[in-house]
Amino acid sequence: TAGLIVKETFKKRISNIEQGIMNIEVRYSIDL
Repeated sequence: TAGLIVKETFKKRISNIEQGIMNIEVRYSIDL
């Protein structure tokens, strides 16, 4: 069960990072 929790937290962290990168890309494209 501990391994499952770790996998879920990693998935959430990765998705949060991807969303942050997308937000940065959108901001830069608007500035350009």
